[in-house]
Amino acid sequence: MIGFAADRSLPHQHLPWRPLDMQAPTGFATDLQLLRLSLSPSSTCTQLIEAVDDYQTREAKAHRVKPPCGWDIAREVDLSEIAALKPRDVTMQCPLAAGNYIWMREIDKAALKHLGSGLKTIQHAGSYSCRRQVGNGSGQWSEHAYANAFDVMGFELEDGRIISVLKDWNGEKDRKRFLRDVRKQACKIFRVTLSPDFNAAHADHFHVDMGPTTSCR
Repeated sequence: MIGFAADRSLPHQHLPWRPLDMQAPTGFATDLQLLRLSLSPSSTCTQLIEAVDDYQTREAKAHRVKPPCGWDIAREVDLSEIAALKPRDVTMQCPLAAGNYIWMREIDKAALKHLGSGLKTIQHAGSYSCRRQVGNGSGQWSEHAYANAFDVMGFELEDGRIISVLKDWNGEKDRKRFLRDVRKQACKIFRVTLSPDFNAAHADHFHVDMGPTTSCR
């Protein structure tokens, strides 16, 4: 009865037993819905993401050169009607790509709210890199090694302004508020979100990933 009542009264994005709706705003259950998508057959995510008309992605060729790095199934992500990625054509695991689309929409809303201009491009340092984690001394393989992480350096707005994680995290008030709102939304979407508050290795970017651990810092 409780689940039935919640289905009738709460938005889709607050209900962890409902499938992910990529057009919905972030909610209490967005991260859990994405986690379930990660644990589902790859075809589930592929069908979901290919049904989004304003998000340009395509299947990436399998890439296995140096174990354990690479992927068997991933997406080449280009752009959406909301914003483009700069540089273009980023390879991501499908659930990460789905989360990136939802995040794009939230970043655009945050830019309009705090800075009065919409999002034009997301400036990034890529997703795939066959390497171990940096800055924590663990020696474990990074989620970047599986194209399951994404590093974002800054944002270009429609009015031409550039918002830099490095320069603006502790800069002008509205830019600070925007960047913290961007992190807040990322924490509702991705399993791990790391910002300049985490450590010096992340002073110039947001790291987001869909790995097995959880962190919002």
